[in-house]
Amino acid sequence: MNVKKHLPNFITLLNLACGVFAILFFIQSTNSAQQSVNSLVNPTYSAIEIGIILIGIATLLDFLDGFTARLLRVQSEIGAQLDSLADMVTFGVAPGFLVYACYLEFFPEHSIFPYFFILLPAFSALRLAKFNVDEEQTTYFKGLATPANALFWIGMFYILKMNHSHSMSYVLLFLIVAMSLLMIADLRMFSLKLKNLKLKGDNMYRIILLIGAFILTILFGLFTNILAVIPFIILLYILLSLHYHYKKRKTT
Repeated sequence: MNVKKHLPNFITLLNLACGVFAILFFIQSTNSAQQSVNSLVNPTYSAIEIGIILIGIATLLDFLDGFTARLLRVQSEIGAQLDSLADMVTFGVAPGFLVYACYLEFFPEHSIFPYFFILLPAFSALRLAKFNVDEEQTTYFKGLATPANALFWIGMFYILKMNHSHSMSYVLLFLIVAMSLLMIADLRMFSLKLKNLKLKGDNMYRIILLIGAFILTILFGLFTNILAVIPFIILLYILLSLHYHYKKRKTT
């Protein structure tokens, strides 16, 4: 057996496993009878936070599987399809259940709003299906990538921990719809991959994003929970991508 050939796929399956267990913890967080699971894993974290940690690990694995495939020169069509299937679970379904758990955690008075979480898995599936058949998305993305969407909701959890006033339940509902539509929007969003170190062209967007993310992280680290900065970094990425989109339209 050629172990080198299967290593990237194994990493992808670890990504998938993290996503499945994240969903499990999000579901358990909504059932008080299952709260004992916390003491079996780590009493320091809630079930929701353990699920969030697993998505964070999966995000790293999602980078490593592609990096490993390119490094070992073992890219394959099966690997690409497997990666999309894993992403659907980890960055599509799991964030949906995270939002569902957030509603039950912070806004238990709502009986209908929590079920809007289904939009995130549904639109993630559309996003990934479009990505799989679109040959243009090699140097840029069309619509918000599912990992970025997942990271956005991780940050929102910590924002809600700081402020879960009644009005935030409506903000959360608006964001579910907005982020779902952004995933399938015909909007060119620049990739974060640096192909060279030149301070021009597409790299300028990446550099501005990195500088902005650094400043925002320092500010949030000083005044609040550092993970609450993630939605604002994603927002900066979206705003920069709007400029990138219209600039590219003029040149094509």
